[in-house]
Amino acid sequence: MSPSIRQIHPVFVGEVSGIDIGKPLTPDEVAALEAGMDRYAVLVLHDQKLTDEQQMAFSRNFGPLEDARGGNITKPEDRRLQTGMNDVSNLGRDGQPLARESRVRLFNLGNMLWHSDSSFRATPAKYSLLSARVVNPAGGNTEFADMRAAYDRSMGRRRRRSRTCSASTRSCTRAARSACSTTRTRSGRCSARRASGSCAPTR
Repeated sequence: MSPSIRQIHPVFVGEVSGIDIGKPLTPDEVAALEAGMDRYAVLVLHDQKLTDEQQMAFSRNFGPLEDARGGNITKPEDRRLQTGMNDVSNLGRDGQPLARESRVRLFNLGNMLWHSDSSFRATPAKYSLLSARVVNPAGGNTEFADMRAAYDRSMGRRRRRSRTCSASTRSCTRAARSACSTTRTRSGRCSARRASGSCAPTR
């Protein structure tokens, strides 16, 4: 049975039901999810209780996993998660919160700013797949922007100019902000987004 996708934002974002991504997917299920990403740019899947291994297996349906080296300052011996997973938490290898003055913690604060995952790489990420395992009851929002919607909303001179410009991956325009959505990511919710994110991005 193919998963069902319902649009939950006026411009983009689809909510997926009828699929367990912790199990091996059929080619039809993979094709439906890729079509959903093409249409909605962000997909949200509720109540998916995934292990790291299951998340990586799911991610490999869409291409090889990105080698995250060079994307953070955590030393290999200090990594909390295995290769193939990007750690965007505030936890150290011992499972305890990082000290306030920790360089790793300060570096990871950059994930709180608008950004597009892996856009600086020679081969940018195709998708980023996030799974929230433990989220603080207050805050914890993740915001997404669809640059296609921002372009569609732009007018006249700005649109003509954008056809000949290169883009910086370090900022988000006002037009993009008008086409953004805030998604509450609680434990057990999984969201995939096109060309931005973390955890197990694929090429």
